Amino acid sequence: MRLFDFAFVPNYPEPLDRLKALAANEHWGKAGRMLRSYFNHMFDKVIEDGLLSIHPDGQSAVFHTGLLTRSDQDIYAVFVPNERDDAQDWFFRGFSTSDGLGLGDILQRYDELPVRPRFITRAEQAFYAPQSGLPECAWLGLLEENVSRIPRQLIHDATEDRILLPDLRDVGKDAYMDCLEEAARRLRDDKGMDLLVQWFEAALDRALDLLHMDYKLAVPAWHAKGKCVALMLPLQVRQRDTNVVLAVKWDAQKEYYVGINLLTMEMAYNNARLIARPEASWLVEGNQVRSKRINEGHRPLARSDR
Repeated sequence: MRLFDFAFVPNYPEPLDRLKALAANEHWGKAGRMLRSYFNHMFDKVIEDGLLSIHPDGQSAVFHTGLLTRSDQDIYAVFVPNERDDAQDWFFRGFSTSDGLGLGDILQRYDELPVRPRFITRAEQAFYAPQSGLPECAWLGLLEENVSRIPRQLIHDATEDRILLPDLRDVGKDAYMDCLEEAARRLRDDKGMDLLVQWFEAALDRALDLLHMDYKLAVPAWHAKGKCVALMLPLQVRQRDTNVVLAVKWDAQKEYYVGINLLTMEMAYNNARLIARPEASWLVEGNQVRSKRINEGHRPLARSDR
């Protein structure tokens, strides 16, 4: 069950401004869109884990948002029965701590409040196991399926401009999606694909070298599609800064990691934030720089160092 199947949330996503103000200060991207993604996926995980608590009197439902206030108080989302018969069963009332005015009274009626969802269940999900070696990556599939997440200039360079991708803001969403589909089809048979694979393999080798010196470079994240924890590895493909993120999953039977997805920096932050507030400098600073450039009216840098 998704959030909007469960409850009517008036004027969404405006209520998230209250959550942002209540929670400890952190970076949530332009217009708080990372917080919107966070809240929707957190609700999905709450439902999956059975951590939505409905009071015995049926007059309220609550769940732990996974966020804390500046004074480390738990923040809960509060729902009440919807008075409309032709709508969702529940109505979103707001966010509160257990001692908050108004909604805090609802929370105090619970003998035990719900806990935050648990994501990590084994060490290999939290820290990259160096003895496992390089992840097994089906690069052809990863690259073809994630053309939109590869810096455009890398594709231009690899194909010697045989495949050119426009900027989304120049052509609009529909035309851009058509261009991506065509680019993926052409890239499959272009000799530039072999060059891209070489570049990504070299970047992964470099990432593992750096990881051996700083284990915190690998950041745990929630892979919603696969409903599993992944470790995100920063790739510096033909440049000095991270420009693509590789998500890898631990295969317990084979005892090594497998590449499952490529992500943009913003996607990586979104997925990581579900588990914990990211601290890795490559992820935190990379997103802040990107957001600053967008807010100032600049387009994200796409040109790779030669």
